Amino acid sequence: MAKGKEADEQLKDEALEQGPPPGKKKKLLFMIIGLVALVVVAGGGAAVWLLMTPADQKEQKEAVKEEGAPIYEKLETFTVNLSDKESYLQVELALKLSDAEVQTKVKTYMPEVRDAMLRLLSSKSAEELTTQEGKDKLASEIQAQLNDILHIKEAGKGVKGVLFNSFIIQ
Repeated sequence: MAKGKEADEQLKDEALEQGPPPGKKKKLLFMIIGLVALVVVAGGGAAVWLLMTPADQKEQKEAVKEEGAPIYEKLETFTVNLSDKESYLQVELALKLSDAEVQTKVKTYMPEVRDAMLRLLSSKSAEELTTQEGKDKLASEIQAQLNDILHIKEAGKGVKGVLFNSFIIQ
């Protein structure tokens, strides 16, 4: 039995001197390389995200500065008989304008603006205006007509949008 113990100890000493079997070394090496690669990729992704986010925010802020704060001009309430002669429309409009100069022009041309709105609104029927498409078409027509009155031909200038604050058909 003593010989068996000595032989076992001798085998253990030889195994320790040789190190782990070759298959175990490769697995350990691949695990370490995989962990290092994962850390590098995660760190690189985090760095890109942190570095790119402020740039995107800067671009957005610059775009807002170029456009400036929106300028709105609220028009008085319009009440008109519709073309079907059985209904009337009451609408409140706000105009989204490109700049303060256009706002001044709208105020200067207000009698023509109101006349054009009354004529355009009274030419519509209740059936035309009850659908979303009808309202969108009316907003486009108002925008085009007002830009024509204001002598603005450039796209994106003048009246940039027409907003309905109230829209009642009876």
